[in-house]
Amino acid sequence: MDKALNTLLRPVAGFYQRQVAKSLASYGLNYEDCMIEKNEVQEALYLAPNDIMVGRNRRIKRAMDLSFKKKNLATYAPELAKAAEDQAYQFQISETVQKIRDRDEERELLHKGW
Repeated sequence: MDKALNTLLRPVAGFYQRQVAKSLASYGLNYEDCMIEKNEVQEALYLAPNDIMVGRNRRIKRAMDLSFKKKNLATYAPELAKAAEDQAYQFQISETVQKIRDRDEERELLHKGW
C-alpha cells in the first residue's frame, strides 16, 4: 500500500517542490531559510559558522523588505537574483539538522530501555 501511494505521489511532490522553490527564489530565499525553528533547527543554526548565519539573516531581511514593497528579486536587483539562483540548492544546515534528529531519536530509544 505504501509503495503504491509513494509512486502516485512522487510526481505531485516533485511538482510541488519546484513550485515552492520558484516562489522562494522570487524573494532570494533558500528552503533552509524557511525551516520552522524547532529545537533541532535552532541547535543546527547555533552550530553553523558565522558566515552562514549572516547570509541567512540578510536573505530573510531582504525577502521581508521585498515582500513589503511588493517586488521580486529579479526586478529589484537582477544581479542578486542571478547569484541567488546559483546558490539555491546549496544545503548548509540540513545535514546537521538530520544528525541532531538522529541523535535525539537514539537518546529517546536508549531511555525507553531503562
